[in-house]
This record gives sequence, C-alpha cells and structure tokens, in this order.
Amino acid sequence: MKSQLVTVIETNLRESPLSSLRHTLSAGVDEYAIRRQKFSAPISLFRDGFSVPPDPLIKSAKVVHLHGINGALSLPQLAKSWPEKRIVWTLHDMNPFTGTCHYSLDCRKFTSDCSGCPAVKIPFRGMVANSLASKKAAVSVFDDLRLVAPSAWLAQQAATSTVFSDHNISVIPNPIADDYFSRPTKGTPARADTGLRVVIVAKSLLDPVKNVAMAVKTFLSLFPDEAGANPELVLVGQGGEGFVSHRVKALGALTSEEIIAELDDADVLVVPSLAENAPLVIAEAAARGVKPLVANIGGMPEMVRMLGQGNTFDSASGLSALLELEMSTSVEARRGRREKIQEKASSHFSPQAAANNYAKIYS
Repeated sequence: MKSQLVTVIETNLRESPLSSLRHTLSAGVDEYAIRRQKFSAPISLFRDGFSVPPDPLIKSAKVVHLHGINGALSLPQLAKSWPEKRIVWTLHDMNPFTGTCHYSLDCRKFTSDCSGCPAVKIPFRGMVANSLASKKAAVSVFDDLRLVAPSAWLAQQAATSTVFSDHNISVIPNPIADDYFSRPTKGTPARADTGLRVVIVAKSLLDPVKNVAMAVKTFLSLFPDEAGANPELVLVGQGGEGFVSHRVKALGALTSEEIIAELDDADVLVVPSLAENAPLVIAEAAARGVKPLVANIGGMPEMVRMLGQGNTFDSASGLSALLELEMSTSVEARRGRREKIQEKASSHFSPQAAANNYAKIYS
C-alpha cells in the first residue's frame, strides 16, 4: 500500500508567522479575541471556519487518515465530497468532539450541546454550539469512519461526546521517532556526579497549561540553592530563562539529537501539565531509560502503567514527595531500572508496534 503525507503548514508558525499569514491571523483571533483569558486551554473556533481546497490526492485515495485538521480541512467539506471513503481519524486531543476547546479541563458541556461554553467570551458562545452541531452532522454522513485514540482516557472522553457516542474507538499509542530507539544508549549517565538530575521538556515552558512554574517552585523548595546536596533541574524548550538559578538550567529549544543526549544524562522526567492526552515526551524519555513522574491527568497515568515504571502526582506536595523519594534512591537502583524502562517503551511506542496496529484498522 502506497501512502503520502498531505499537510497545509510545513513550518512552525511561532517561528515563521508569515509563512501562512491566514493561519497565523486566525490563531491570533482565537487566542486574543475569542478565548476567555481565564480558560487556560487553547481553542480553535475562527480557525475551523475555513479550510483550504482538498488536495487532489484525497480524491484518488482509498483510505484518508486524518490527524489535526484545524484550519486545513473541514469535516462538512469532507463529508459532502467523499462520504463513502474509508476515513481513519486519529484523535490527538478533544477538539474533534467539542465545540471549540482542545482540552475541556473540568467542563463536560461537550456531552450535550456546548451551550454556555466557558472557554469563550459571551458573544461567541452561540458559535461554539453551532460548531459542535456541525461536527455531529458531518460525522453522521460518513459510511466508513474508523476512530483511533492514543490513550484509553481520550477514547473514553470521545465516547461520552454527542459527536462520537455511536462509534467504536480503537486505542493505539502514538509512536515516537525511531531515533530514540536506534541510537546507542550510554547505559549510565555520562556525568561524573551522582546527584539526581531531573528534566522537563516542553515546546513553550511559559505555556500555563504546561504548569512548569509549579514544578520549578516545588523543586527549589525541596532543594534550595544553598543546600549541600547536588540535584539539578534541566529545562528544555522556549522561554525558560526566567527560571534559571544555581540548580536550574535552561537549555532553550533543542534538536532531537540534543534532546536524546540530555535524556541519556537524566534520571527523572517531570510532566506537570494541567491538561494532556498522551505526550510523546514520556515515551521518548522512556526509550532512553528515564523514569516519568507525571501529573495525574489525561492519558499520562495510563502511559506510566504501560511502562511499569514511574509515578503520578495530584499536587505540588505530591511531586515534592516523589522527588524526595528519588533523591533517596541509590545511584545503582536508578541506573539499574533504565533497561527495564527501555524494553517496555519499545514494546508499546516503537514505530513498528504502531504500524502493526494501524494495519488492522486500514484493512
């Protein structure tokens, strides 16, 4: 079976906003004109109001596999043009079955009609309800729609929605790049010291949903700069300069090769996000033998269970207790668990594992 990737945006709009001015402007309208600032998760409402003409490849394809379609392809457009095609749709967040939000946080309005949406300012709430109704109507037209979620948590959320309540949803973990498995691992950290090394990875360290500030504050409260022990917190991503101290390093955005090198020197990955599905960074770190400590939300606890290693926390005090426990764990024990974590990561998150599961969906 031949396959081809069709994408509307090939660059990072944060770095190259002029590469697709229409998408940049629509994202700005969603973020600054429509979204209520008290609602911390991203939304797509104005973005979803337009789409580019479908690529000719879609017309000739036997299977169309959708991923993120916001601002690229509208469901009503696809349903009107090719209702009979086999559509495989991998849901990466909640937006496909909500009126606008990518994560509903504590809101459950997507299980009914999204009226009175708390994510947007009052004048736009009617548009949110209409958006949800439009998605539901479009989905009902498809003759052969096959849904996939990267986590059981997201599949459960989708199943309770008005859009996908009548559909079966398969669970296939997202694969990570083969580089994380194919590159030789050091087996043990290369650094000379034996102190605990904690890493946090996020595209934007200042994104309030990523909750990095809480994790940094917790780490420094537990291990103040003047303490005699030598733990270190390493931040990877944009915007971390304001967190830097004696014990906190900010490396900025790194390439995959550079991230792999940092993970090979790390003991623990912390993911303190307020909303997540199944972030790839957990699998990427596990492929290098790094133990995850993750917030008890979304699909992250599920990933920890798959790995058989790691812990979840519900609060800053919970994270503090886990870090303290890691600090008291011997260097030999920390190094000894790496191979076990790597083996589990390969069995669940390798490209081959995902390919085998998707072959069943396509056939």
